[in-house]
Amino acid sequence: MIAKVVRGWRPAGLIVYLFGPGKYEEHRNPRVVASWDGTPWLHQPPGLASVELDGEVLPAGEFDLDLRRLIATMQDPAVLAGLPLTAPPPVSAEWLPYLRSGGRLPAGAPQWLPHYRYDAHADAVVRRPGYVWHCPVRLHPDDPTLTDEQWQTIAERLMRATGIDQAGCRWIAVRHADDHIHLMATLVSETSGRRFHPYRDYLKLRRECQAIERELGLVRTADADKTATRTPTRAEKGKAERLGHTITAREELHRRVAHAAATTATADDFLNELRNEGLRPHLARDPGGAIRGYSVALPGDVTRLGEPVRYSGGQLGHDLTWPKLLQRWAQVPTDSRLHRRTGSRATPAERRETYRDAARLVNVATTAVRSGDDVDGIAHATNDLLAALSHSIDGYDHGPTTHAFIQFDRAARTPHRAVPTDIGALAQRLRRTSRHLGHIGRITGRGNEKFAVSTLTIAVAGLLVEIAAWQQLKARDHQSRAARNAGVTLGRRPQTTRTEQAPTSGRRPATPWQGRPSRRTP
Repeated sequence: MIAKVVRGWRPAGLIVYLFGPGKYEEHRNPRVVASWDGTPWLHQPPGLASVELDGEVLPAGEFDLDLRRLIATMQDPAVLAGLPLTAPPPVSAEWLPYLRSGGRLPAGAPQWLPHYRYDAHADAVVRRPGYVWHCPVRLHPDDPTLTDEQWQTIAERLMRATGIDQAGCRWIAVRHADDHIHLMATLVSETSGRRFHPYRDYLKLRRECQAIERELGLVRTADADKTATRTPTRAEKGKAERLGHTITAREELHRRVAHAAATTATADDFLNELRNEGLRPHLARDPGGAIRGYSVALPGDVTRLGEPVRYSGGQLGHDLTWPKLLQRWAQVPTDSRLHRRTGSRATPAERRETYRDAARLVNVATTAVRSGDDVDGIAHATNDLLAALSHSIDGYDHGPTTHAFIQFDRAARTPHRAVPTDIGALAQRLRRTSRHLGHIGRITGRGNEKFAVSTLTIAVAGLLVEIAAWQQLKARDHQSRAARNAGVTLGRRPQTTRTEQAPTSGRRPATPWQGRPSRRTP
């Protein structure tokens, strides 16, 4: 049983979605199965007798419901508290200095301005979480279908676990499918009339879901281990879909920043690589001038005001924060040989030997994992190797090797630490190999290079399988599943290079985002 919390500002918009047909006509018989006052039947929207369409009166359908009373019920506490019923508008440039300073706002400031704050870590003004609390609760596909009464009990338990019910907030649970419900709450206390801010609600939901799984005999889910990547928001997904991209800007940035981190050895090299990618890194510094964080923006990803949308390293991955990157670079000193094997100066023979050396090293690492030696360090170094290899094979296309890298990402992180505190000599050699792959660049396919690359790819797939088995022995379900899926994907990859594939047209094939920008990009 999985519960995921989303926050917003539009009570009416959420209710219309919950009682509508769904984006893909997947909703059926929407109904309220639980509520804050224990009388869900009183909050079920009544059906309309008929509807008028283009001047013609038609019989009402399954989703033709009168939602006005329910919308008023759920948004009245927000109205009394003076909260907006839609998302606050974007902040204009004139108010940014006031929000950045953190001082008192001047007289005449818009009423919605306090709903924004300055995020020092991202060095950006961001919107505060909305008061509309939305939590889908979904069962595993192998779980049995529960009754409305069972879902009512589950909803009441989850809302008590978060503290929202005890705070006197109005909430309902809506069911429109066999395998899940939607919890909705207005985070305004009816007793105090003020906003309520649930503390660590996701972790409390996770614990209660696991308790319910044990009691009802449902499929058990793994414990939270602080290794999951922050998933793109609904707004980010919608933006990518509108722009015709197959993945979001956050996902593309994660891929490019991870590649830069895997193929560089110092902070200066890392920042230069980000600039070469056109990601325009912005550095946050402490009062002493030392770097304490960074943020990046993808070319073409802008706000309504035309400003770049920035993401901090922590928003892209737990192991991509500035302190974690410093720890990573400190674990593996710079290799002085790299200057002789970069770009066009690497001969075909040197390139083939690099791939063959990498394959031999991966086979040694596979044996070490089978023996249980420094698996956390090898797993994280393998992620670096996959990042470099996927870029060498797929470039900016979202090919099978890139897909395997994305799948494996979570398997590389040590639970509750993200990056292992110490790594052995073998993991250090794997990281140096990642840097070598990054420096020799894209695969050309010349001089039987494709065979050396295929050998390396097959060896890495075998290493992923061994890592999955070891993680399973350690009861790390998240990591084991991620490594196993990545191994299957990589094992099925066609053993050809991109240069051998027939072009689909005279223009660049469709890609998730635009390819590498000009190095003159500021």
